[in-house]
Amino acid sequence: MIYRVFVWTTLLLAIQTHAYIYNDSLLLIYAKIVPKVMVLDHTTHQNGQNPKRLCILYEKGDRRVAKQLANMIEKNMAADRKNRIRIEILRYERTSLCKRDVSAFLLLKTDLKRLRRAIDYAIKNHLLTFAYDRTMLRYGAAISIYPGKKVYPVINIEAVKKGKLQLDPFLLQIAKLYDEDAS
Repeated sequence: MIYRVFVWTTLLLAIQTHAYIYNDSLLLIYAKIVPKVMVLDHTTHQNGQNPKRLCILYEKGDRRVAKQLANMIEKNMAADRKNRIRIEILRYERTSLCKRDVSAFLLLKTDLKRLRRAIDYAIKNHLLTFAYDRTMLRYGAAISIYPGKKVYPVINIEAVKKGKLQLDPFLLQIAKLYDEDAS
């Protein structure tokens, strides 16, 4: 009986705070891979950005996760000073407030309406999009990560073309291509 109360209380709290569940190991993988992939994005942006900027978009209840991910990225980039990346975190409702010199979005979990709005903004502004959840590739995110025996990026070529992104050919060689029919 106590167990049931605990489970229901936990579910209700998650629903009330609009929080999602994240895997710490997967967050660490993103923290290590996203900066490396950003370096392989040769898309020309408004001011040539040096350093590049990453905007992590999150839901109301996921601020702690977004901050944790930003800290993990900064910690894992420390040895690679020449490719330093600035990070900001914003709620999905404030997507358009990402600084004008942002070059990529990292999309944490959200509902479909906010996801589409963020992806449309990214496409219009030629921004690279990383999706924490691989199902976001179906809606136009450009890159996600597949953690299996080997970890590799999954690229949605249609999203890359639509966003007029210029990815390094090396990235295309090491990545798997997203196939909507196979998912």
